[in-house]
Amino acid sequence: MKEGTKNGYQMASKMTWDIKAKSWEQFPLMQKWFATGEANAHLRYLQGKQQVHSEIRDGQVFYSAVT
Repeated sequence: MKEGTKNGYQMASKMTWDIKAKSWEQFPLMQKWFATGEANAHLRYLQGKQQVHSEIRDGQVFYSAVT
């Protein structure tokens, strides 16, 4: 989150995953879908702990760290 506000897909692409792919671009499409869902779940949890702020832009949820 140090890089700024991102949506769940963008956050997932920056996380470390235990999968045999050298980069996010090489992830299988379904794995990206699952990873994004997992990232969103964690982001919502952090939002509930008031460590993350969310806002909706053009129908997408974006997250940023609470400062």
